[in-house]
Amino acid sequence: MISKYKIYFTIAFLFASFLSFAQPDDLKKVDYTLADKIATEFPKKKKYKTVSDIAGPLTENLKTEHEKFRAIFRWITENIEYNKSAANAADADKVIRKNKAVCQGFSNLLKEMCESVKIPCEMVVGYTKTDVKDINRKLKKTDHAWNIVTLYNKKYLVDVTWATSKFNVNTRKFEKAFDEHYFLTPPEKFILDHLPENKKDQLLEKPLSKKRFSSTPLLYADYFHVGIGDIFPNKGKLKQRQSEPFVFKFNCTGEFPINEASILADNDKYFTPVKLTKSITPGFTHEFLYTFEKEGDHDLTIFLNGKPIVEYLIKVK
Repeated sequence: MISKYKIYFTIAFLFASFLSFAQPDDLKKVDYTLADKIATEFPKKKKYKTVSDIAGPLTENLKTEHEKFRAIFRWITENIEYNKSAANAADADKVIRKNKAVCQGFSNLLKEMCESVKIPCEMVVGYTKTDVKDINRKLKKTDHAWNIVTLYNKKYLVDVTWATSKFNVNTRKFEKAFDEHYFLTPPEKFILDHLPENKKDQLLEKPLSKKRFSSTPLLYADYFHVGIGDIFPNKGKLKQRQSEPFVFKFNCTGEFPINEASILADNDKYFTPVKLTKSITPGFTHEFLYTFEKEGDHDLTIFLNGKPIVEYLIKVK
């Protein structure tokens, strides 16, 4: 007969084991040091040919779903190059052999690697804004692909392509640099530069319309890294009287102090510093004014702490 003490001990052990493997409340804030180390130090000498050559060995020493997914995600960002010459390399095994792809190849590879270790992952297609000319563009043909991964029965948005490379606004080229923002991105932030073709894939209670998405200004990746929230104006194409200054307002979240602002107008070589002041408008912490010297169509890029944040198209009369 099993003693009641042994039963209590067994229950306590199982409960403790469950807690040790229970998912954290916020998977984005987890310490992924071990998963990142495994991914970045994974042997590169061997010529891999298939998804199964990598996904299993890469994740075999990790116990949790989120760490396994992180290792796969980071392996792709470390080993696959974004290259337009690989536009036809969409098959996952082909991407592994070539070590380069565009968004469809990246997304399909992430999907196949995840599913090979029993992590549900789907590819999503939709629209993005990568150029100021995309403001108010009619969204007819999809131009990008990303993923929805399911961890512990909850869906998360990720973009392994944009996490791999960062667009340099000065050189107008993509540069290899891991961007944490596009890993398990909250839906309310992901929608700022990704609009899925299917509304349900926004993962929002109130989906955003195509028209509203298209009308917003062009946001650069650094927008998500300098510690700001809402901005004004929230439309990307504007009309402005020359006699009246352009007013830009933003909310500083407090994560990083914003102490410097400048303007780059019409792709000029020189930046124009502007004076930041405290905003009296509820919901915004800072603002500045900028006066256009001449009438006409202008593109205006705003830099905070030396980093490009947002770009507008402005008709000055």
